Amino acid sequence: MRKSLNFLFNISLIFFIFAVSNLSLAQNKPLHQEPKPELPEEKNLSSIKFDSKRAFEHVRKQVEFGPRCAGSPALKNTRTYLINQLSSYGLSVKQDSFQAHTPNPRFPTVEMVNLIVEIPGKKDGIVILASHYDTKWFAEEHFLGANDGGSSTGVLVELARTLSKSKPEYTLWLVFFDGEEAMNGEWLGTDHTYGSTHLVNKLRTEGNLNKVKAMILLDMIGDMNLTVRRDSGSTLWLKDIIWNSAAKLSYDKNFVNEIEDIEDDHTPFLRAGIPAVDIIDFEYGEDNEYWHTEEDTLDKISPKSLQIVGETVLHSLPKIFNHLSSTPKL
Repeated sequence: MRKSLNFLFNISLIFFIFAVSNLSLAQNKPLHQEPKPELPEEKNLSSIKFDSKRAFEHVRKQVEFGPRCAGSPALKNTRTYLINQLSSYGLSVKQDSFQAHTPNPRFPTVEMVNLIVEIPGKKDGIVILASHYDTKWFAEEHFLGANDGGSSTGVLVELARTLSKSKPEYTLWLVFFDGEEAMNGEWLGTDHTYGSTHLVNKLRTEGNLNKVKAMILLDMIGDMNLTVRRDSGSTLWLKDIIWNSAAKLSYDKNFVNEIEDIEDDHTPFLRAGIPAVDIIDFEYGEDNEYWHTEEDTLDKISPKSLQIVGETVLHSLPKIFNHLSSTPKL
């Protein structure tokens, strides 16, 4: 019996050593990994598909939160939603909070928060795509801001998704500004553009303002009868690129060559010497009848209009990069 036991022990030992050897080999073998998709270069940005259904869903979700003036719980909920959406695309979201001093005695100091998403590029220099995500404060009106605040933010979130896997020529910042709207009624003095003014001042203080090469602002772009006019103060070469891109996409009926004067979140950048453009349809309803009223509701928003603006921006970016690359440095 002892001999048989020794034999069985030796046989078992041989099998054990063989199994351990194979296990060791298996552990040293690289695990199977899915090949990483190649990142589209900037020349292919115009082929990236913008999904207006997704953009519209982001608008709908914002409206569900209710009026979203700066400092409100509803805007905080909106901010959480935006961060969660952007993070789901593998993007890192920076929250740039600051204290804003307003002329409204009900809330003389308001904590505001800009959201900044960075998509690294191949060259030094930043191109900003932006929208404000707050809505105007009213003491009595239930202002939902489906178009004014909601539409451009919905498009910017969808642009973040479509661009999240790209490697653009220049670094992209997608910025969601807080505090664009006046906090005390009329657009007077410095009671507006809090978030954009803060960012320009911060970049200047940090010595990084010259890194920003261009700024493209989206605002009020969900109107069913989309008519985007050329803001007289916006940078000419940016307007030419964007309007020409729209024409090539057969959107020349939506991007028209009429002139208007607009002060908006692009203004602090223009004053700082940064090329900037405002893509805005400032004719919301007949004689702008829906603007800053309770009629600014989701039923007025057109996914087609969101699609037009999203596609136009994507087709414009490579041309903007080319212009920046071909412009001699001062």
